[in-house]
Amino acid sequence: MTLSRRGWGLAGLLWLLLSLLQGTGLTVADTKHDLTANPWGFLTQALSPWTDVFPLGQLQNQAYGYLFPQGLFFALLDPLPDWLTQRLWWALLLFLAFAGVVKLLEATGTGSRMSRVVAAVLFALSPRIITTLGAISSEAWTVALVPWIMLPVVRVLLPGPRPTTRRLAVAGLGSAVAVLCLGAVNAVATLAAVVPAVLWWLTQGVFATGGTAGTGTAASVRRRTAWRFAAWWVPGGVLACFWWVGPLVILGRYSPPFTDYIEAAGLTSHWFNLGEVLRGTTSWTAFLSTERQAGFALATEALFVAATLAVALLGLAGMAGARGRLPFAGSWLVILGAGVAVFGLAAAPFSPVADQVQVFLDGAGAPLRNLHKFDPLIHLPLVVGVAHVLGGLTVPRNATAWLHPEKDRSVVATTAVVLVVAVATAPAWTGRLVPEDGYRGVPSSWQAAADWLNDPANGADQTRTMILPEARTARQNWGNTRDEPAQALLDVPWVVRDAVPLVPPEAIRGLDGLQREFVADGAAGANPALADALAQQGVGYLLVRTDLARTADTPGARAVLRTLTESAAADGFTEVADFGDGDDEADIRIFRVDGAGDAGAGPHVVDADDLEITAGGPEVLPRLTAADAAAGRPSRDRILVQDVPENTGDVPPDTVTDTPALREHNYGNVTGAESDIRAVDDARNTRNPVRDYPTGLDDADLTQVRERGGRITASSSAADPTSLGGAEPYSGPSAAVDGVTETAWRPGTGSPINQTLTIDLGEPHTQMSLSARAAGSPVRVQATTYLDGETVASTTTLVPGYREADSTDRPIVLPSGEADRVELRIVGSWGDPALSEITLTELASGQDVTPRRDIVVPAGAGTPQRWVLGQEIYEFEMRRVITVPEGAEPVTVALNSDRCAAGRNTASTIDGTPVNCGDSVTLEPGEHEVRSRDRWVSLEVQSDRAAPEADDAESASDDRIVVTSTAVNTGRAAEINGTSLDSVTINGWQQGWIVPAGVADDMSDEDIVSAVEVSFTATDTYQRWLGAGLLGALVLLLGWLCAWWPGRRSSGGDRVAATSVVRDGPTQHLLTGAGTLALSVGVAGLPGGIVGAATMVLVLGVPAGLRRLPERTTASRGARLLRRLTRPATLAMILGTAGAVMMVRGSWGGGDYAGYSWIPELLFLGCVVATACGAVSTSPTSAVRGHTRRQPDRSDM
Repeated sequence: MTLSRRGWGLAGLLWLLLSLLQGTGLTVADTKHDLTANPWGFLTQALSPWTDVFPLGQLQNQAYGYLFPQGLFFALLDPLPDWLTQRLWWALLLFLAFAGVVKLLEATGTGSRMSRVVAAVLFALSPRIITTLGAISSEAWTVALVPWIMLPVVRVLLPGPRPTTRRLAVAGLGSAVAVLCLGAVNAVATLAAVVPAVLWWLTQGVFATGGTAGTGTAASVRRRTAWRFAAWWVPGGVLACFWWVGPLVILGRYSPPFTDYIEAAGLTSHWFNLGEVLRGTTSWTAFLSTERQAGFALATEALFVAATLAVALLGLAGMAGARGRLPFAGSWLVILGAGVAVFGLAAAPFSPVADQVQVFLDGAGAPLRNLHKFDPLIHLPLVVGVAHVLGGLTVPRNATAWLHPEKDRSVVATTAVVLVVAVATAPAWTGRLVPEDGYRGVPSSWQAAADWLNDPANGADQTRTMILPEARTARQNWGNTRDEPAQALLDVPWVVRDAVPLVPPEAIRGLDGLQREFVADGAAGANPALADALAQQGVGYLLVRTDLARTADTPGARAVLRTLTESAAADGFTEVADFGDGDDEADIRIFRVDGAGDAGAGPHVVDADDLEITAGGPEVLPRLTAADAAAGRPSRDRILVQDVPENTGDVPPDTVTDTPALREHNYGNVTGAESDIRAVDDARNTRNPVRDYPTGLDDADLTQVRERGGRITASSSAADPTSLGGAEPYSGPSAAVDGVTETAWRPGTGSPINQTLTIDLGEPHTQMSLSARAAGSPVRVQATTYLDGETVASTTTLVPGYREADSTDRPIVLPSGEADRVELRIVGSWGDPALSEITLTELASGQDVTPRRDIVVPAGAGTPQRWVLGQEIYEFEMRRVITVPEGAEPVTVALNSDRCAAGRNTASTIDGTPVNCGDSVTLEPGEHEVRSRDRWVSLEVQSDRAAPEADDAESASDDRIVVTSTAVNTGRAAEINGTSLDSVTINGWQQGWIVPAGVADDMSDEDIVSAVEVSFTATDTYQRWLGAGLLGALVLLLGWLCAWWPGRRSSGGDRVAATSVVRDGPTQHLLTGAGTLALSVGVAGLPGGIVGAATMVLVLGVPAGLRRLPERTTASRGARLLRRLTRPATLAMILGTAGAVMMVRGSWGGGDYAGYSWIPELLFLGCVVATACGAVSTSPTSAVRGHTRRQPDRSDM
């Protein structure tokens, strides 16, 4: 027995005390804001899959997973202060992690009382739990329960008498109850928690051998026991998981593909080198976010790198047999090997299959992408090894030994162990488990604002409230809630643009289009028709918060308020309420949207024939509303060409726009997240499966760069969405040759030295001259010419800046010789280097051979009624190529723009000719280039369309469409008066319902809106499944209690392993060697295979060779030294220590990161291989005998 009843009580008290000392009085952003702010409301909402209240209507992402146990825990303790409930949850989690390991070590007979406690502390405060506890404790919870899932499996498969049926039932159902307690916040985390128990069942049961069990008969008994146990365990597991499997399937069936827009596998596996894997720091967020104080410290500070690697090496030493053979070493080795495989196979650039694994994780395996959830496969075997290796450590009890440590090795060893454990767990006992920006409470202004909106008298329940400004997460100057504070307070529909809204990608594009209007850059500023654009998309109120912190990735409230109160858009908004805590300026201001006339901003009805067919993306809607207003037309709803029902036929668009454009999107940001417009072949910097939020169109149907005369590429550019501070779309490679002096190519984040701009020509040219300007201070560049990939010549020159007194063109003559490529490399700069107006001229012919990058709008099926082009994202000067179809008649267009609508002169040209507001221009069939510095330009076709013929009039539809403010979802259905309605997508993302002619003809539009009944088709299945799951869980609990209760005090309950001497057979050695070698190759390719083979030769071959030498030779000092150095544990520690030194010297964030180097990777691989050899070859001193002994009853207390 490791701890007495009093010891367990003291342990629980200490874990409680540790939790209470973490940010006392502060609530932190742990997992879900609703858990503390409104747990009962959150759980009630989780009983339905769909909610219209959340942004644009959506499926709740695994909200059902909080029903038990985490959500229920917080709900039952709701009367307590929020921060206290959080700390009690943490204390429970830490205690369970600690107690589970102690019990597991007792059951396997591993270590001493002291070493078990040390190992349990190291597991409870492992890097994985320390990193996730304060920020997302739902993930730490599953780690804490891993030992409890394993414990019944371990006990029932111990060698000994054949277990009774009741004992098998207690074990199988008990493990299933632990699985039930995992909850279902994340299905993959639940899966990862079960894997160690399954591997134990396989190795100690299904595939038990005589070498493992001691005799063939005992092994046969255990194999039969394993299957008898599974007869209880598997059905119990089904009952434990049944309640969330159905809702998960529904979520997968109807949820948008949001995994395409969150972190990619290339990011989540970025820190999967063996050094980080062994020490447990595989969670990518810890390396990038300082918010998680403890995790960031463990990931980046050299002291913690050293301490956590020391713990890992201690565990490997124990597994390698530094103190005799580890009990059940083979099973622990299999679990560790599985963990190394999970992480190592995805680790680039080491694994030869890393690219294929990452492609899988970004595709069909996307739910598994965050492989760090499998950390228990690594850390649990390591802490078991720690318990084993420290099992022989004796703590001196006399003062003399401590006064003279040089005379007692145990004093030195004990001190070293205490220091390592203290440092490795220091982030916990120094109070850094809490994330940054905890808060005392949500300010009362938020509750007051929510109460105002929830009041039916104010009408917010009939529309949707947009929270402004946009922000990646809700990080306020008073604290970080991560989720919106309003989320737990509002009962009316609302929407906010955060990192990745859980709505269709088209709806996100529509949100982005609206958000840009509040912080508009460019010609005439704000959109005068903004209120109409908002109302058209169902937004009736705006909540503007002024309390966001700068770290929230937000444009800030000042620009939003200026748009709503001082700009040309201000007439469309009325401030109706403000709330604050007594300061001069209100924290929250609420504006009513006055657009859309009497129709308001709720659901409305439109005639099908009144829909404008538009070639564009949802982000263009505000621009089209502005163009309509400028032309004197009312705002109207639209159907995009990709959403036109198939039975309608090939209908040409009424309006052609330059959206969507081919851009690259950084999904991790909200501001500055989109690149300049790109060509299909341009290199990508982001790692996600998709380049940008899709719209249902192929790349060929997007507005994109078309290259002429060659290619222009850059090593990096400030237009990359991954640039620090966000993308500058006017600073890409196109800007170097766009004919605009104010734009230029600028290198991306970091030093500009050695950044390159490469000009690939369509064909070789003789000697050329280069003309260029630096947008600012002069730039020194090295110009190198190439032919067929071989260097021709190189020269260094100074590119003058526009600010110089001599601003005349001074072409630079490039070295003589034919060349098909010119590379411009920055070798010196003053300030921010940028290259503009690059021109290459062939001297002999005087021909301009500079490649061009035109931005081309896809040609439609016919001539539209208008083109509406614009700077969706500020470009300084818009350049677009539009097409009048070949064979069509010339068309005359009149120009309008935002400057024209504001009474100002336009800055526009068509085919190089300046055009004024209202001017008519005739466009011949073919391509035409439109340039403008206005935010948008409309080219309205002036020729009258022929009146509809009789046949056309007869074919006109009398259908009406109910347009809602919720996003389209295939799981929704509608009916009116018993008639089912077909779905249609309006405005690119809004759910519309077709009311066919002959149905509800006698009803007004208002009556139709009221009569349409919308439902989510899977709601009944979802709720019935939850009900059946609850019944199954109760059956499981009742079955376990009925099996456990009668024998809770009888003998044979908690068996533990005794000790004996057994040896693995040659088959086990062969399988271990082959598996280890295969793993080495999988983790590190050919170099890994060489290191693995060499290590196995040293560990196994050297001793065998020495035994064949003459006794006199083997007794020499050199032979003895060689024998010691090639002992598995010794060799593992030598290799591991060398790798650890390199990791400490090259920790993340300190310069050259050692995790990118092959040397430490191979050193740690050799360490693991030596450990595997030692685990199966070390002389066994503590393996399993064919009997068991009973623990005293009080060990359960």
